Amino acid sequence: MSMEEDLGTLIRMLNPYTDGSKGTMDPHTFITAAPTPAAAAIPAATPATSPPPTSTPAPAAPDMTGIWMEVDTRYADDWTFKGQSHSINKAVRIAYRWAKKDAAGNTLYWVTDYLLVGFEGSNGGG
Repeated sequence: MSMEEDLGTLIRMLNPYTDGSKGTMDPHTFITAAPTPAAAAIPAATPATSPPPTSTPAPAAPDMTGIWMEVDTRYADDWTFKGQSHSINKAVRIAYRWAKKDAAGNTLYWVTDYLLVGFEGSNGGG
């Protein structure tokens, strides 16, 4: 697993509102526009003489344009953690959803909560 995937797994496992198992946190997303039916119905033309691909294409970067988040790049405040003051210069608030379930495991409703990330330091020297 990549470091990014490991960090996401750690955040999920530490979530106090779920049991930490896989699939218990969903990014809270906006509804994005779907392709028009006319554009979706037109198949891409492939020449009959084109050679087969010689390698597997790289996976596409994740599309995070629909994830509900707020970024404050000019944030300047101190957060106290375990009695120690930490200078935070950039903050990101990311919405996610988790299912509130009954004793039988049935989803009763979805709750929107937030992951607040503070970047400590000099804000990249800027």
